[in-house]
Amino acid sequence: MSMNETQYLQKIEEAFEWVESQVDHWSAHYDLDLESKRMGSVLEVEFESGQKIILNAQAPTQQLWLASVQGAHHFVWQPEHQDWLDTRGHGLFPQVLLSHAQSIAGLSGLAFLEE
Repeated sequence: MSMNETQYLQKIEEAFEWVESQVDHWSAHYDLDLESKRMGSVLEVEFESGQKIILNAQAPTQQLWLASVQGAHHFVWQPEHQDWLDTRGHGLFPQVLLSHAQSIAGLSGLAFLEE
């Protein structure tokens, strides 16, 4: 089932807000110097090292893209998971994001803020 553009943009907004809340949590709880900033359909998370995780909304394909020095991933919304799923079998968006963040921050114990 495909979404209409309004639904897609709502899912992107929810994902971006969730990432921003995680970045705030990581900054406070792990004493990391992180910065997140939005520019249109792009959300950048910059780490102390200057390395970034870049999230990008791809409206024509209704995908969420994630890129960092660890690699690039394309995600599609999966209603049955109520989450974004990697198109090449690397799992759900939160786990992929966490893996990239742990690697860049050098903290294997980095964890999510519990909802």
